[in-house]
Amino acid sequence: MKRKKENPLSLQSKQWILSALLSLMDEKDFNAISIKELAERAGLDRKTFYRNFHTKEEVLFLKLQGLCQLYIEKLQALPHISAYTLSKAYFDICASNVHFFLLLNRHNLLPLALLKFNEYLPVLNDLFLSNSAYRNKSKYELVYQAGGFWNVTIRWLNDGGKETPEELARIMSTIMPSPLK
Repeated sequence: MKRKKENPLSLQSKQWILSALLSLMDEKDFNAISIKELAERAGLDRKTFYRNFHTKEEVLFLKLQGLCQLYIEKLQALPHISAYTLSKAYFDICASNVHFFLLLNRHNLLPLALLKFNEYLPVLNDLFLSNSAYRNKSKYELVYQAGGFWNVTIRWLNDGGKETPEELARIMSTIMPSPLK
């Protein structure tokens, strides 16, 4: 999922809208945030919002897409993929963005993260399948393992996101089946 070149002004507007939405989500219920209020908080007009997004959820997808892409880049840079290293890369990103994920959780929007994550599963599967330890794993095994990651993430968030990425990676590397260890 390659990023296409985008107008720098459009990128800046999108970032302002994202920042404004996250700020508003700190203050009030997601469903109570109007597009007009969001655009005003971003210092833009509603037309600018609608030129870049159709819904508030799409604004959140922008952030989630960036996080998914960052995870792929981190995995591609690893000299060796193991249960520990892929878990650590994942939870490093989650920990660095814990406020964002806690906001999603507070507003019952975590399913949006799962939707975006699932869009990236084919790319992740390709990364894993190129590794000899994963060649014999079916797409169903990989999806199953992704579901485990997701449930651990939800539990971690519900507990306040207290464990470090290293602690979570150690936990995941003990429960992920061979040959991931």
